[in-house]
Amino acid sequence: MSSDGGFGQYMGEFTTAVKYDMDVTHVLLNDDELGKISKEQRTGGWDVWQTDLVNPEFAAFAENCGGHGVFVDDADDPDEALEDAIAYDGPALVEILTDADPI
Repeated sequence: MSSDGGFGQYMGEFTTAVKYDMDVTHVLLNDDELGKISKEQRTGGWDVWQTDLVNPEFAAFAENCGGHGVFVDDADDPDEALEDAIAYDGPALVEILTDADPI
């Protein structure tokens, strides 16, 4: 499990999982920003600055690498996507769209 910022730094590792046919499922929480840094800025009482990201479609990236990728845009309903990814025989990635802003 990772966020988009963390996964973006190590995307190439998914190709390694494909190359060696590793049966792993990765859950990626995509909030289009460096959420940890944004949280630190908010906690400090500062404006959130320079933490937004422009991301590729990570689920499509997984498919392009030869694995299984699925995009979930309703964070309340990831069950079927997770079940399919876990059942997939090989590397899978479930990208779940989330919101970094606190409620």
